[in-house]
Amino acid sequence: MYAFQTILNKIQSSELIDFGDLFNESLSLFKKVWIQGLLLQIFSIIIMLPFMISLYLPYFTLALNGNLNQQMGSADLSSALIEEYGTSLVWIYLLMFAVSLVSSLLYLGFYRIVKEMDHENPFVLSDFFYFFKRPVFGKALGVLLTYTGITIIAALLCVFPLIYAIVPLLFMLPVFAYNSHLSISEIVKVAFALGNKKWGITFLILLLNMILFYVVTFVTCGLGALFISCFLYLPQYIIYKKVIGFDTPESASQSIVL
Repeated sequence: MYAFQTILNKIQSSELIDFGDLFNESLSLFKKVWIQGLLLQIFSIIIMLPFMISLYLPYFTLALNGNLNQQMGSADLSSALIEEYGTSLVWIYLLMFAVSLVSSLLYLGFYRIVKEMDHENPFVLSDFFYFFKRPVFGKALGVLLTYTGITIIAALLCVFPLIYAIVPLLFMLPVFAYNSHLSISEIVKVAFALGNKKWGITFLILLLNMILFYVVTFVTCGLGALFISCFLYLPQYIIYKKVIGFDTPESASQSIVL
């Protein structure tokens, strides 16, 4: 494991990354991990489904009672729901937030799996749940809450700060997944240092991948999203690998085969 200052030095001394190479290597890696990416989406759906049902249950209840059509033409449907169900809606939204945190823990595990499979190690299903275990669970929650807080602050400061912050925030998950020994503040500093250094190429690859994602999703009537969603997370891994790398014998000599 690299020390905090060593990681910062690697970021500052990193070389330019070719856009074409980044996309090709992401595509090559996707061919290795697409099944695991599909499993990730299935796990996320299984976890979120009960809470999605709970979230929309008040709407269904109003519809069955014949009140929904009456309220749909007004601007205060939410007020009607709150009046109908009181503070229970607040708890539903809090539960949805908790579910999103759990889903993010799965994505942390996915980054761990990506690294192992990139280095030709066997797939271990339990790695999806690695960050649900002690002692990393508490710090993982702290990182995710920090991520949420930074996102909210950037959004409140208007659109442009959020556009800037979205790139460094993309690196928070892989930075923590591979450097859980660092403190939360150090993880944030590393993510923003890496995001600042590689902001342009990260934003461009994100934009391209999002366009491809929406095209495939539209053409396949949504089914393709289950298979290619994980592709959106792979360029961050490739950039991390090229800039910081891994302090293991195999990572020093192994590279993605195009």
